Amino acid sequence: MFRSLCTTALLVPLLIVSTTASANPEVDRMFAEQDANRDGVIDQAEARAEAARVFQQLDTNRDAVLGIAELDPQIAKGSPGGAGFPPDIHVVLRQATMQLWDANGDGRITLAETQQAFVDGLLKADHDGDGKVTRTELIRMHQGVVAPAR
Repeated sequence: MFRSLCTTALLVPLLIVSTTASANPEVDRMFAEQDANRDGVIDQAEARAEAARVFQQLDTNRDAVLGIAELDPQIAKGSPGGAGFPPDIHVVLRQATMQLWDANGDGRITLAETQQAFVDGLLKADHDGDGKVTRTELIRMHQGVVAPAR
């Protein structure tokens, strides 16, 4: 889903890094990139499509799996100004992303795992439980309000 959710992630951990007032430009960017049909919501299909786009971009060696080092550009992109995080924070975010995206814990992230992580991240922002995320819901997520588990 979210580049920060993912990316929500940012994608998934990266989504949570941006908070409060600075979140609105990030939310606007995410909607511009991910609301493909321009209906004002990001749905699960759009989250999967974004995950596929991000996966393809990150899979630099084209082996159809992501290793931990291939996550580095996405993590750096999620930092304030895209300049990168201090090394200790980068390592923590890298490990957190691996834990969120590598569902079976084998140290390799597949496209299916990435897509599921993006959908899971989307649902963490889905406060009304309709399977879609509005701009308002995403802003709430950026402010640290996670939707109740369903």
